[in-house]
Amino acid sequence: MIGPQIATYLSRLWNASVEIRDLARIPGGASRETYRFDAIVDGARRRLILRREPAAGLIDTESETEFLAYQSAAGIVPVPAAVALERDGAELERPFFLMERIDGGQVVSPFDRAGFGDHAEALGEQFFASLGRLAAHDPAGTPLAAHAPAPAPDACWRIALDYWEGVIEADAFLPQPIARAAIRRLRANPPPPAQRITIVHGDYRSGNMMHDGAGRMLAMFDWEMAHLGDPLEDLGWALNPIWDHFQPGRACGMTSREQALAIWQEASGLTADPAALDWWLLFNAVKGAAIWISAFREFINGGRIDPVLGLSGWYVARRQDATIAALLAGRDTAPEPPGAQQSQIGHVLTGAGIIAAGAGQAAGAADAFGGATLGGAGLLALLAAQEVEKAAAWRLADITEMRALLGQDGQEDGLASLPVLDERWAALSDALIVAHDRRAATGGDESGFMNFYLRSAARRELAWPA
Repeated sequence: MIGPQIATYLSRLWNASVEIRDLARIPGGASRETYRFDAIVDGARRRLILRREPAAGLIDTESETEFLAYQSAAGIVPVPAAVALERDGAELERPFFLMERIDGGQVVSPFDRAGFGDHAEALGEQFFASLGRLAAHDPAGTPLAAHAPAPAPDACWRIALDYWEGVIEADAFLPQPIARAAIRRLRANPPPPAQRITIVHGDYRSGNMMHDGAGRMLAMFDWEMAHLGDPLEDLGWALNPIWDHFQPGRACGMTSREQALAIWQEASGLTADPAALDWWLLFNAVKGAAIWISAFREFINGGRIDPVLGLSGWYVARRQDATIAALLAGRDTAPEPPGAQQSQIGHVLTGAGIIAAGAGQAAGAADAFGGATLGGAGLLALLAAQEVEKAAAWRLADITEMRALLGQDGQEDGLASLPVLDERWAALSDALIVAHDRRAATGGDESGFMNFYLRSAARRELAWPA
């Protein structure tokens, strides 16, 4: 239905008759509706991408920011050319922008274990060098700088943390003791002021990079969270262990963390202070948790049933909790959870997941968006097959440990329903957060809390389906 609207808009914009061909929605992208199409005008073919704001957005961003970020990054980081922006939606009813399409490239899922194969190191060199060049670039005079406020160097961390803590407070269904522990530590130990105020991509990771399959980076996409700030924010996000393609120690599944830092420092002319980088690493784990929490709220009651939101708010959120717990305990990453034995219902869910995932793969040849949606539903079923085996067990174990930490007596009813257990878990989590606040304020031993967070996250984490 959107095709005629696009044709009408472009005909008016270019003052010529425009025909739209091969229009298709692109899967993924929780914050924008994304379409690819060809526009035929005066006998010439223009290959374009449309990014339109959804009726309800997952992340509070605006099309104008993303469009201006593409304009500002051109010539520094490989990006497609920005074509047109409509702040009021014009014929398409909601704000959108157009950009040139880059064909022939590949975008790897962040949960693809194969990652980048033999081209990983070559891509890592370009990926982190591009990020370094962005950090070296003076944003003064760019379209984004004219639109977005520039924070003071000593305020970058506080602005970022305040925002994402607010997202957690607004969108979490249950208390978040692990994220709260990280926020507590971040506020108690702020980083040094930013060495430089730069353009921050906001979501610089492997899943937003297109490459040619032969070792050449073609483009960096999804600038919807772009802003001005501390360049270490982007570096900390790219180094988040959640993007390691299940290869611990490999930054975005491409190169070692040490090599990534060396490449970035050479290209940026900056030095990544270890204490500052550690702060931004932990911050980005909290930021990730906030995004996944927001995704789950959209999936449950926001009217958006995209399986990507369910996967993000369930599987990814739990993996992010494990990462936060590991960072709080001084570890680089959390171990991957083992597979579990399956009951009869687990086998049923596994079968349903395999069927749906296979059907999605087959359907994707004709309809990429529909195929990805069906495949995502299959992945949800495969993860549910794990959850059904441990749903009551992890809740009971957490409740027992929290009661011990709080000095409470009592034995939990193992026959209680999951909603009842969730209610008790939430009440104890709230009390645990208060108790940890008191302990941290007096300089007491926090190891008992930290060890509990590690065990709790490990119990809840789900293994990514093979």
